[in-house]
Amino acid sequence: MEWLKSGLSASRAQWKLVGNSVMISPLAFGSVPAKFLGALAELLGVPREGLAVNTDQWDGYTADRTELLTHLRRNGVTDTVFLTGDIHMHWANDVPLLAADYPRVAPVATEFVVTSVTSDNVDDVLRVAPDTVSGVAESAVRTANRHVRWVDMDSHGYAVLDIDAARAQMDYYVLSDKKDPDATSACRRSYRTASGTSRLERADAPVG
Repeated sequence: MEWLKSGLSASRAQWKLVGNSVMISPLAFGSVPAKFLGALAELLGVPREGLAVNTDQWDGYTADRTELLTHLRRNGVTDTVFLTGDIHMHWANDVPLLAADYPRVAPVATEFVVTSVTSDNVDDVLRVAPDTVSGVAESAVRTANRHVRWVDMDSHGYAVLDIDAARAQMDYYVLSDKKDPDATSACRRSYRTASGTSRLERADAPVG
């Protein structure tokens, strides 16, 4: 923690990119329908009974997260972007110091989370066609977590991060079929954060 905090404070880079194995943004499951909780629990590696918070993410280490994010705010560390995987879904998040204060209080960082190429996600676990039932869960997650700007629980794919002086943009790509060696890919969404804002906005098109 001290290594990370001191490195972020001392960095002269405009963009501070933090490779992050699990999601740092807080995640409440709120009114997610019960039929989706089992699938989410399986993907997150937590018990299916009474799923309320994913302790395998930074939600299980709230004091450490608060320490790190408070450090960013107090020391004026701007343009910090967390780059995350593991959860088998695409996410685009603002990272608030306190979720209850968002969006009234500006976030301290942003986070791009990239899905899996082949590992199961929600539609695979539920054995349903992609983009048929997960919209209900996605909407519930966004309602309970206002800092989650977008989540795609079904798609397999990858993402491409492009950075220049003005912004950092993540273009999220999805595969046509994870089992097809000749599968194609297409950009589903793009989000960017403008320098100095620590907020995400949707981009109209992928870079290039």
